[in-house]
Amino acid sequence: MSRRARLLAACLLVLLLTLPARAQDSADHQYLQDRLAGDESLNQAQAELEQLGVEQTVAGQQIAALQLSTAELESELARTTELVALSETRLSNIAARQALTVELQAAAERALQSAEDAYATQRRLATERLVNMYVYSTEHRTALSWEVSDVHDLENRHVLLTMVGEHDKELLKSLDDAVIEIDRRRDELDSAKSAVDELARQESEALAGLNETRARQAELHAELTRRIGQLHDEIDALEQAQATVEAIMSERTAEIEIEAAERDRLRRICFDRPRQPLDSDGSWIDCPGVGVVIAPDAVRWPLVDRVTSEYGPRWGRMHEGIDIGGALGAPIHAAESGRVGFAGWIGGYGNTIIVDHGGGMATLYAHMHGFATSFGETVSIGQVLGYVGNTGFSQGPHLHFEVRVGGMPVNPRKYLP
Repeated sequence: MSRRARLLAACLLVLLLTLPARAQDSADHQYLQDRLAGDESLNQAQAELEQLGVEQTVAGQQIAALQLSTAELESELARTTELVALSETRLSNIAARQALTVELQAAAERALQSAEDAYATQRRLATERLVNMYVYSTEHRTALSWEVSDVHDLENRHVLLTMVGEHDKELLKSLDDAVIEIDRRRDELDSAKSAVDELARQESEALAGLNETRARQAELHAELTRRIGQLHDEIDALEQAQATVEAIMSERTAEIEIEAAERDRLRRICFDRPRQPLDSDGSWIDCPGVGVVIAPDAVRWPLVDRVTSEYGPRWGRMHEGIDIGGALGAPIHAAESGRVGFAGWIGGYGNTIIVDHGGGMATLYAHMHGFATSFGETVSIGQVLGYVGNTGFSQGPHLHFEVRVGGMPVNPRKYLP
């Protein structure tokens, strides 16, 4: 690589380390928003919360409607109670009129009885006088020869009326008129009593109807009050459910925020130390896994010696790395910091180590005599990985060195200084 190319690569590395860091806040915020928006449990809880809100709104509307109906019913119930009171008052007045009518009827009966008794007495006296007149009067004896059977006939018989004195005549007429008047008055009282009794019957029926209506209204009022209480209980239960769901959402949101914060922390390490992204416990950070892709950069030579075979076609096949000659047992160094992704035997490669450097970049070291590290270990640039050997398909001690980007071998010369 030319000096100009290496300088350009260094400038690009600086830009990669600084520009993403400046954009990190917005990117991380977007990641957090995406995680929150895409979390299934949060979405389900949000849907449940919205449904609870709808149910609470419906219950509130039902309560408002029932309260309006209750207010109207209370007004009707108050009116019915007033009507009951008025009907009871009218019925009480009718009862008083009934009692008065009964008293008047009794008085009329007594007056009629007295008048009839007086009429009978006067009739008896008049009859006695007629008898005396018959016995002692020769002048009218012939006229009184027949038997007198009815006092009223005396008024219709001119002969007998002429024999009765004017005083008896007026007295009998007055008594007869009194009897007729009292009898008429009794008929009127009977009619009045019948009318009052009919009013009492009608008012009693009306009062019974009003009481029945009031009872139904009171029962309906109690039912509305009970239903309103139930709806308030349902709203309380919905509010408790909402609080539970909100607590679950808060807990899940906190978990996602903690996860995002941890991701941010790892991203900062990847941005700050792209070629040696080690966590505080020494573990290797998977930078692509946290959204940080580090562009490939120059690596150091793992073994300083002569190159015996370049990258490219060889012997009818592709030679995917470069061969570096070296003495048996010479130390092989890590070309860049990373994590040992493989340490073992691979067919013609023999003893092989693969180091993952993050950002999709890895280096491979083959034909090794022995290992100085193991799988999963984090290594730093220049650290001894193993020793030059002659294992696998090899015609002498040397190091077969590869650079792979995205799993595909590339010419290591592009990365070596």
